[in-house]
Amino acid sequence: MPDITNEHLMKLIYRLIKKVDLIEEKLNRVLEVVETEKTKQSGKFQLEEQEEFKFYPIGNDEELDFISTKIESDEMYKMNLRNFIKSIPYFTLEDIFTEDFLCDFDEADMLEALIPFEEIFVYLKRKEGMNENNIKTLVTTELTRIKCRIRNRGNSKRKRKFDEFNISKTSSETYIEAISDQKIDSEFIEFVEIEDHTQTDTIHGNETKSIKKLIPVTYMEDTKQENLYEGYSKTEDYSDDEEYFKRIENDRELRKVCEKIKTDPAYLKSVRKQMLRAAEGRNFTLSFLFSADFIDDYNLLGILGKKDLTKLPPYTHIYLYIKRKLGTPAHEIATQARNEFKQMKNRSFQKKFRHRQKLKQANNAENKETEESKEKVGH
Repeated sequence: MPDITNEHLMKLIYRLIKKVDLIEEKLNRVLEVVETEKTKQSGKFQLEEQEEFKFYPIGNDEELDFISTKIESDEMYKMNLRNFIKSIPYFTLEDIFTEDFLCDFDEADMLEALIPFEEIFVYLKRKEGMNENNIKTLVTTELTRIKCRIRNRGNSKRKRKFDEFNISKTSSETYIEAISDQKIDSEFIEFVEIEDHTQTDTIHGNETKSIKKLIPVTYMEDTKQENLYEGYSKTEDYSDDEEYFKRIENDRELRKVCEKIKTDPAYLKSVRKQMLRAAEGRNFTLSFLFSADFIDDYNLLGILGKKDLTKLPPYTHIYLYIKRKLGTPAHEIATQARNEFKQMKNRSFQKKFRHRQKLKQANNAENKETEESKEKVGH
């Protein structure tokens, strides 16, 4: 066996280094290909997220024709629409048609000619296991409830207008009686006829209505008229005859709300409508549903010994639904929820901190008074 010299070892090491370099070069090429494919795939996913499916309830014949044509001609659109409606918990007719559109229909048979009704609503209800009779009963019940709601809303508006008129009349008479009881230095009171322009709501918009009133004017120096409407306030009618949702403050209220959400579809629908009205012109946040004190025991992940807020029915059935209705993309809802949760936590911390500071200042002031009184007694 020949002797192995240093020269032989150097040649062997050189060959090994050369092979390692070749292997690294091939690996780098493979990694480049993999990274390129990843970039292409991520671009496709981002494009799909940006093109999120949106649908708004049908409100007139033009929208009905447009949606019907798309359902018949585009199978992908029909599938996406079915998945969109199916994702709404306890979906109803009003998730496909507006109440103004549905108020012209009296029974389920009248809706059978509508393509969105048959291809979307009836199709999904059959998938849920409902038969034809059950579907007809459900639709008839919904149509009856919609008509009652619209009728009650009209009655409520008329009642509010009548009450406002009585308030105006009573206030004017009360003012006149109060003036007559006062000691007036002037020799006479003049009643001036003025027009009170009150704005009333109509179906087609705002309408200005003039009501003539007699307002007493006394010719006295430094005489000020009181506000005739002080103490009266209008209350918004969130629901005709359904229960009103109040922000959840504790576990007892949470259990009550969760039970209603699971067992009473009408309650869930009423709360959703109330939240949509409350969110008009404002940013809908978690604080609409939960108080700052309530979320002390929760976070959005259910870690660190806290409970998971995202598992609660008010979050899954109301918060997510309202966010989607307001057009918030699905991938942004979680980010907004985190930011809103942090803001509520910060406000709660600042509130508690200010409360502690006030208590501390009160204790310091009390201790100071005690020391001063002791010093006075000592002297």
